[in-house]
Amino acid sequence: MNVGLYSGAAGMRVGEEYQSLISENLSLQSVPGYKQTIPIFSTDPQAATERTTQTTHSGNPAAISMSRMVDFSQGPVETSGDPYHLAIEGKGFFEVREANGSTTYTRNGAFAISPTGELHTADGAAVLSKGGSAIKVDVSTGGNVIIGSDGTISLNGVAQSTIGFAHFDHPSASLQPGAFGRFVAARSSDAKQGLAPNDSVVQGSLEQSNANPVTQMADMIQAVRIYEANSKSVKAVDDTQNQLITNLGSRPQA
Repeated sequence: MNVGLYSGAAGMRVGEEYQSLISENLSLQSVPGYKQTIPIFSTDPQAATERTTQTTHSGNPAAISMSRMVDFSQGPVETSGDPYHLAIEGKGFFEVREANGSTTYTRNGAFAISPTGELHTADGAAVLSKGGSAIKVDVSTGGNVIIGSDGTISLNGVAQSTIGFAHFDHPSASLQPGAFGRFVAARSSDAKQGLAPNDSVVQGSLEQSNANPVTQMADMIQAVRIYEANSKSVKAVDDTQNQLITNLGSRPQA
């Protein structure tokens, strides 16, 4: 096995995957609450030979590999002015009911009220209450909707419901990306009900993506350079092999 050739090819694959990751972060930059994916590079033999869906490698134990991890750090909070837009400052997640009845978790608080008074996500999934049921607010008669820092929804000063939240001690280990930018818990037991200590809800605001576009563009340049450097390495090895074959073929027979 030509280690140089395999290592160079592995580096090219990692460069491509790195570019794909950055493109994904940039394309979802405008989605409220989006959590960027960050690369984890390794040349450890065990990491390079483990077969996981989140790792890109060549199969060569000496090759570089790249795995993905979601960065759950806080994104900046910006005012939107919409009373049904909510941002969490802290570690908590909104609880959402999917069409199949399962519960998912999101930081995207761009909610709206349906004609029947149900609080829902932009794609129509129900936002859950503290008790696990869909939230309904009778706004047919008008009035002032206030959502407190603990998620309590009040209409004209009367409490209507409380939004359901969950938090995780180790979200990177407990949560997997799902549809519509939401997350699925690997084990339901990992979800701790309620906001985390010191968390607060901000009404009329949205958390922005935590992916910095300037940093992402700088990373894209690095990813391209990784690919190009390894491509040159592969070409150099290939040229050397071709030269050796040519030299052997032209050697006079004894």
